[in-house]
Amino acid sequence: MSRRIGLFAIVALLLVLSVAAFLFATGTLVPWSNSCNQSLEVRPVDNVSEDAEVVQYDSLSPEERALFDDALSESAVGFDGRPWSVGTGYVEKDNTTYSTGVLVC
Repeated sequence: MSRRIGLFAIVALLLVLSVAAFLFATGTLVPWSNSCNQSLEVRPVDNVSEDAEVVQYDSLSPEERALFDDALSESAVGFDGRPWSVGTGYVEKDNTTYSTGVLVC
């Protein structure tokens, strides 16, 4: 009988550890373990379809222009509470069209 109890205890412990590992890996148990803020990525593009909506840089708000410029100078930059209305569209600045992407992890 004690062998059955020992086997049951081992199986139960393995089950609990497996569930805890799954919850930790998915960020459910510890939400900050794999969370990050949204980031904006900006990169130049050559071929934009004729029907694509391209937003002019000058039509962006001052906060959006600052976010765009920060993302243009770095590979990607966090929003830090700044607005972004273009989404994953295109922005034209100084005769160059840029693709914008919102990175979410």
